[in-house]
Amino acid sequence: MDTEVMNRITWQIRVKQLINALLAAFLIYGVYYAAVYIYHEESGLNDKFLRSVMTTVELHESGLMVDKRGLYSVEVTPFLTQKKTLKVYRDVGEWQVIVGELHAKKRLWGELTYSIEELGPYLNGDERNPFYLHSALLEGGKITDSLHQNGAMNQLEKLEDGNVAEIFFSLRTLKSPEQVLKLLSDYDVRVANMAVYAGELKVFKPGNYSSSSAGHTIPHFTLRPKVQFSDNHFLSAWHTYFSLDAGITDHVQQLIADVEWMTDNIKYNGVDEDKQRLAYLKKNGVQVYGATVTGPVRELEKLKEESEFWGFRLGRIEVWNWS
Repeated sequence: MDTEVMNRITWQIRVKQLINALLAAFLIYGVYYAAVYIYHEESGLNDKFLRSVMTTVELHESGLMVDKRGLYSVEVTPFLTQKKTLKVYRDVGEWQVIVGELHAKKRLWGELTYSIEELGPYLNGDERNPFYLHSALLEGGKITDSLHQNGAMNQLEKLEDGNVAEIFFSLRTLKSPEQVLKLLSDYDVRVANMAVYAGELKVFKPGNYSSSSAGHTIPHFTLRPKVQFSDNHFLSAWHTYFSLDAGITDHVQQLIADVEWMTDNIKYNGVDEDKQRLAYLKKNGVQVYGATVTGPVRELEKLKEESEFWGFRLGRIEVWNWS
C-alpha cells in the first residue's frame, strides 16, 4: 500500500474520530443542560427567581407592575445564570397599559439584577418616581404653603369626557393607607398603589435622591395590591386595586411580609437600606406620602378639591374603558 493511500485512510480515521468526539460532546452537553433545567424547575429555583423579580420590581419601581401571565420558561444558561424578560405595565382605567420591558438575571450565588427598557411615547418623560416628600413631613409637620401645582389639572380640563387617565399626587401630611382610601371614597376612581415613607432622610440617607423647592424625590417602597405565593414560591393569587369596602389591612401586612422575605432571601443592590426601612416600618407602622389613582378624567379633576393632595402629575391617558 503506497503512502498516499495510507495518508488518506489515516485522515478519514481522524475525521471520524473528531466527528465522534463532537457528537459525544454535544450529547454530554445536552444531558448536562437538560439536567440543569429539570433541576431548576423541579427544585423550585425558577419559581423563587420569578418571585424575587416580581417582589423586588413591584416594591421599588413606583407602581410598575409585572405581567403575571408571562411567568413561565425561565432561561437557565450552562453557567447556571437565570434570565427572564417580562412586560411591565400600569393600570389606566380598566386596561393594563404596557410601558416597558423588564430584563432580569441572577448568576449562581450572585445578586439579582434587572433593567427596565421603557416604552414611553415621549422623549425625556419621567414616570419612574412622580412623588414628592416635602421637608415639613420629615419633622412630623404639615405643608402650609401654596404648593398646589395646577399643571396636571390644567391638562385634565382640556381633555374630553371620553377619556380615562392615571394621576399621581403627593400628600401634605403622612397618612395611613386607610386614611387615603377614606379621602378618595367619594370619587369614582381606583387606587393603584401608594408611596410608603420608611425613614428616608430622617433615619438614613438613601443612596440616591434629589431635592428641590417642591420637596425631595426619594427611592421608596410601593404599597401594592396584595400578591400571594405558595410555600414553594408559586404565584397563587393577586389583586388589581385596593378597596375601601374590603379594607387594606391585609395589603399592609403583606407589604411587611414581602419586605421580610425579600431582605432575607434575595441578594440585590440596596438590601441594607431596605433592612433599615423594614425596621422603621415595624417600629412606626406604615404611612404613605403619595398615591396613584386612575379613573375618568372628570373624576380625576375633582381631586383638586382635596386640600390634603398636592403635587399632581398626569400619567397615561387612554380612551374610555370604565364600567
